Order: sequence, then C-alpha cells, then structure tokens
Amino acid sequence: MFSRLSTHKHTRYDEAKMMRPAHAISTDATLPTWVSMLRRLGQAMALMAFLVGFSQPALAQIAEADFEVDIIASRSDDGLNSPKVDIYTRVPITQMSFINSSSGFTAGYEVKLDAIEWSEDDRLRNLVQSRIWNANVTVNSYLETQSDARHDFTTQTLAIDPGKYLFEFEVSDRNSNRTYVRSVPVTVREMDGEVAVSDVTLIDSYDETDFTIVPRVDMRIGSDEAGFQILYEIYSDADRELDVTRVVRRTRMDGTAPVMPTNMPEGEVVESDIVVTQEDMVRVNTTRNQFIVTVPMQDLKVGAYSVALTVSDSVTGEVFDSAEQSFMVEWNGLASHIQNLEDAIAQMEYIAEARDLNFIQEAPDEVERIKRFENFWDKRDPTPGTLRNERMEAYYYRINAANRNYGVSITEGWKTDRGYVLVRFGEPDHIRRKPHSFDYEPYEIWTFERIGRQFIFVDKTGFGDYELLFNVWDERTRLY
Repeated sequence: MFSRLSTHKHTRYDEAKMMRPAHAISTDATLPTWVSMLRRLGQAMALMAFLVGFSQPALAQIAEADFEVDIIASRSDDGLNSPKVDIYTRVPITQMSFINSSSGFTAGYEVKLDAIEWSEDDRLRNLVQSRIWNANVTVNSYLETQSDARHDFTTQTLAIDPGKYLFEFEVSDRNSNRTYVRSVPVTVREMDGEVAVSDVTLIDSYDETDFTIVPRVDMRIGSDEAGFQILYEIYSDADRELDVTRVVRRTRMDGTAPVMPTNMPEGEVVESDIVVTQEDMVRVNTTRNQFIVTVPMQDLKVGAYSVALTVSDSVTGEVFDSAEQSFMVEWNGLASHIQNLEDAIAQMEYIAEARDLNFIQEAPDEVERIKRFENFWDKRDPTPGTLRNERMEAYYYRINAANRNYGVSITEGWKTDRGYVLVRFGEPDHIRRKPHSFDYEPYEIWTFERIGRQFIFVDKTGFGDYELLFNVWDERTRLY
C-alpha cells in the first residue's frame, strides 16, 4: 500500500528528498553567463535588503501568493465510505522571512483554511470547516534562503461531505506579518458506490522502498520530461475485473475542451484534441486498490491539458465512476534559447515596437544591451516578483516551436506565415488539413475560437511553404 506525503501532521521533507520543481529556474551552470551575472547581483542586493530589514518595523500586508495548493478527494476509513480530502501546500522558501539564530536561519508561517459551501445556485452559503496549522523552517545558510529550488510542504486531512466548496487559504509569515491568500474551488464527489474512484494525483516522486509519495502540487509538467506519473485508488464492494481508461486531452486555459469542427469537406483531416489514450483491465478487491501509472509526454505540446479516468465493468461496459485532473505542460527551454542574445532580440519583432528594438540594439555595450533586454520583458511580466515571466516564456516557446515545425529551406520557421500566426496568437484550437490532390493545392485551416478568427494557409509551390491567404486582420478571417 502506498502512503501519501503524510497524514494529519505537518511534514517537511529535507532537500535530499525534494525534487526540483519542473518550472523552477535553471541553475547557474545552465544559464547564459549574462543571466548568471544578473542573478548573483540580485542575490547580493537581497542580502543588503535582508540586513537592513532588521531595523525596520514589520507591517501587516496581504498579497496574492506564489504558493501552491493541491486538494485530493478519496474514500475515508470510517467504515461508511464517506469522502475525505487531503490538502497539500507548497510554499517557496523565497517567500519566507528568515532570522539568523543559533540553530541556523529560521522562519515560520501559519496556514489558515476556511471551507465554504456553495449553494445549488452557485452562491457562497455556509462556512463548514476552519483549520489553522503552523510550520517551522530552518536552513543552515543565508544562500539557502534565496534558493528557487527549495520549498516547504504541509499536509492536512479533512473529513467532508460531498458537494461544492470554496477553500480559502491564508499563509501568514510570522517574521514579517505578510499574508498571502488563495481561493480554490473544490468539488467533492460521492465515494459510496459499488465501485468508486478517488481523485487523480500527479506525482512528483515516490520512494519505492517505503512507498511514500510526494505529490506534484503545482500541477506543472516540464516539456523536457519523458513522461509523468499519476496515482489513483479504486474502491469496490466485491472482487471483480474492471476496465480502466485514461484519456489526456488538450483544453483551453479555462479547462474547457475546444469545439471540434463538423461537416468537413471530403479529404480534410482535423487534429484531435485527444493526445493520449491508455486502457487496462485490472483485478480489484474490497481493499484500497492503488495504482501508479506513467503517462507518456511525446505528443504533448506546451499548454493546458486534462487527464480523465473512467472505470467500467469489463463485461457489460457499464461506467461505474470517473475522475478528472487538469495540468499544465510548461516549456523548460527558455534559458538555452536566449543564449544567443542577438537572435533573441531580433525575434522580438512581433511583440516590440521598432523604437524598442532600436533602443535595445543600439545600446553602447553588452552590459547595457542585456539590461535593456531584461527591462523590456520585466515590464511585461504578468506576475512580477515570482520566479517566472510567463509572457516571455510563452513568446520564446512559440518562436522555438515555429522554428522546429515550420522552417522552409533557409527561412527560419518564425519568419514564415504559419510561424508568424503561431507566435502572435499561440496554438490554434484545431487545425484542418487537406493534402495535395488534383483538384486542390494543399492547405491548412487554423481556427482560433477564443479570438473569433480562422486563418487559411495554402502551399502553392508544393514544397511546404504555406502562405497566408488573407491578412490576419482581414474581415474574411472572422468566424462570426
């Protein structure tokens, strides 16, 4: 039997047991030299701020947080087949305020949870549970307090009735009086059927010797990973054979699936939003049946996905229960992509004004050019103060994807028409393709429901150089 991170008590894993999160910034050894220089400068400035901070009074502050929460429902052991939820928090070390003490650098924080019930008409109704727990963190050196790869984990378990809830979290740093907040909608399913399945847990790591699991609380998968693992439990009131189907599907950022086209012309092919399908027949008994499964990554691009699990009777096909979990695939190639600063600046053509590009390129020296490049992207960071600049990552991932998929002869992919549309608007909701025939030149139709546009590319030469039929802002590209 596998055990989760812990049961009801706070548990902190030593760094030896903690895997580097998929989205964390690379170490200095893999970063461009100029990025490493800036980072070391930032750490020096942070040290000065840390020392000055001892003389400043602490003021209570509230802010949106960079901490993560995962909530997993499963069947409890109360004998009534009632549900419970395991709550995991992951707080970055860099969000904490440390004090130098005789035992090392110490920090502490408090986590408060309010579970609020939603009514049937989707209005907040009753506060059903509240809980407060505390955590303490000690590290040996100041540099450890600045490590992007270090996090502190806590876990709690709540017995709770099936229903819809809003879980409101407050993480309060004891030394600075700063409070971070986050609200998470939660749906707790019934677990008392003759066959039931738990929520799906994404696994960061697990120890095969003692079967201890560390969940992937941030729900992010790195694009360079070969695959990722999920955990789920199946409960049955009798010994039986079951069919288990796992489907990974592309979704929009809001979690909904793209609307696929219908009534297509003969010969057209549309990309499916289903990217992985796995099927197993399993034998279960009346105990807690736990499964760890690896999901391959080779067909997953950067973006939003869901993994859906369905459990059905192996003879009749009757569906007993299902569960679904959303996750993100994030690009880990930013540091290597911007190694060539000259190319990285030139590739800003689709996002920067000509005066911005000239300002960066005409810097008097390399140090000033780096500073201007960084300042440009810092101003466009949707989450300033966090580890990642999501807009910068998304932009250069699209450049990279265009170069890999749409390059023609000596023309880089990002300079082609398809590359331009990909960089400007991202991945389309779906693509319809028509291969070469005697009646038609090959073409592709990219549909973007989220912006109400549809772009047609035609390969007039037959060599894969697809040209945009109409300008992207032409009225004929409108869907509605």
